[in-house]
Amino acid sequence: MDRDRMELAYTPTGEDFREALAAQARHTTVGRLVRIALFAPAAVALLGGALKLADGRADAADAVTAAALVALAVFAPRLQAASARRRVVRRGGARTVVVDATGVSVTDRCGTQTRTWAATPRFIETEHLFLVLNRSGSCLLILAKRGTGDPAALRTLLTRHATAAGGDTTGDRAGSPAHSG
Repeated sequence: MDRDRMELAYTPTGEDFREALAAQARHTTVGRLVRIALFAPAAVALLGGALKLADGRADAADAVTAAALVALAVFAPRLQAASARRRVVRRGGARTVVVDATGVSVTDRCGTQTRTWAATPRFIETEHLFLVLNRSGSCLLILAKRGTGDPAALRTLLTRHATAAGGDTTGDRAGSPAHSG
């Protein structure tokens, strides 16, 4: 096997997107800011509603507003993952990904998109995925471990060209090179 080039073949699933977005939320500034933007209004609405209720001034509009903001905060990540999954289905579902010294190329029914290592210098590893990130962490490429027979070789290749962003969640990387966050 050529250690400087790996090819993966898989179809991203909704679970892949949920896992990727959760990892992004834990390990990137952008992800943490999105969480705050979703949960802060819900928390303020709940606190305001509780204070109005304590004063006897709460009404149905307060309850509806608080419930809507809490529902948005809870369900927004699932809606975002479902939207991303629909985009993949429109593009044909199955994809081939090539990871090499130049970067990551994703080919599907609609064509090939290539990201250089300069554009995607970081990655996150989760239990089932590698996520290749741009500098801000706002753009990610999902590399499903099931798409390759050798996730350890893919980890080595990614480590050679990108920097790990945040701690890993796999628990199976004992003995691998140190990764900083």
